Amino acid sequence: MKEEQFWKIIEQSWEDSPQIKKQRDEAKDNEESLEQLSYKLEEDITENYIKRLSKLGKEELTEFIHFLEERIYHIDRKEIHTYTDGSDDGFLYCRCFILGMGKDYYNSIDKNPSKAKFDLEAEGFGFSAYQVYEELFNEEFDRYSSHSMESCSNSNGWSE
Repeated sequence: MKEEQFWKIIEQSWEDSPQIKKQRDEAKDNEESLEQLSYKLEEDITENYIKRLSKLGKEELTEFIHFLEERIYHIDRKEIHTYTDGSDDGFLYCRCFILGMGKDYYNSIDKNPSKAKFDLEAEGFGFSAYQVYEELFNEEFDRYSSHSMESCSNSNGWSE
């Protein structure tokens, strides 16, 4: 799996719910709209996402999860944390939201951390790929085998 396929799965999960996708595309930096989307991301979009992940083979899903871990690790940075939630778990769930919103939103936060919003979370989205893996293959995924998603694990992102 290439990174473009990773992002395509996330984007198609939005396309499966056209009205919600339209809301996402129109939300821009509107905090109230983004807050409403965080609930829809956790429910409808995650449901679509799980259906898509469930169609992947073991190797593809493993590669998908490694991309997911790497992308969440990449935005584990103090400069992004400044604009989101203060707790370690809260910051992890905020990064799950950023990723779950899709490539464009992710890249905008990556390039301009001040666009990140306080306390927008999508824990279920961030961890559902592990659950799909366990259900499909009847074994636990070796989490963080490529990158840790835990907050403050990216030492480059927290150096002064």
